[in-house]
Amino acid sequence: MAVNQALFRENPWLRGLSPSTVAILAAKAIVRRLAHGELWVSRSERAAGIAVIVEGGLRSTTFTAEGKEYVFSIMKAGDIWGLVSTIDGIHNANDVYAHGETTILTIDRRTTLATVESCPDFGRCLMELLCHRLRMANTVLEDRALKPIEVRLARLLLSLRGNGDATRNADELHVTQEMLAKILGCTRPTVNKKLLQLEREKVIEVSYGRIHLKDLARIVKLSGQIDYFYF
Repeated sequence: MAVNQALFRENPWLRGLSPSTVAILAAKAIVRRLAHGELWVSRSERAAGIAVIVEGGLRSTTFTAEGKEYVFSIMKAGDIWGLVSTIDGIHNANDVYAHGETTILTIDRRTTLATVESCPDFGRCLMELLCHRLRMANTVLEDRALKPIEVRLARLLLSLRGNGDATRNADELHVTQEMLAKILGCTRPTVNKKLLQLEREKVIEVSYGRIHLKDLARIVKLSGQIDYFYF
């Protein structure tokens, strides 16, 4: 339990919880490890509870009738997955896969809901997190309707900084062009064209499965310097 408590206190959303609340959650938490690409929850399942991401990430995705994959988000270390399905008890909205070698702390639905009732600080924490998610979702919807691909790509690159592995350089993104296209909802050639343009301008450096952010200030400027990104 001591290890679990330390992991809870390191989480940016949970570090403000009282020691007694952390002790309750840690006593029920189970450590799970997932291989890259391993299915965590399918869209036909109800979430068994929340998952606090310790390292790696969780990718939420769905497929169109034509079989085209669309990636809604990649949640990374420090994020908490499964709030909506845990609270309302309805099945998960998307298929969720591990993104990178992933470690999560799982807390079952009964414990989560009981702790919300008995520990107001935990309830406030989850409400703040849900508000944050709603703001991000609003940003994504607005951008899809109003912003050019250059702005959306810059915001996505910033959203992916440090994703998946705390030991890596935050500006070294381990992501494929195909994955970027799936998140942005555009074609891979479109993403390739925009990345090559940024590379020519020495803003980024592209290699197989990786993108190095060389001029972070320029990317921030291209993004419009907003408060909320995509995940």
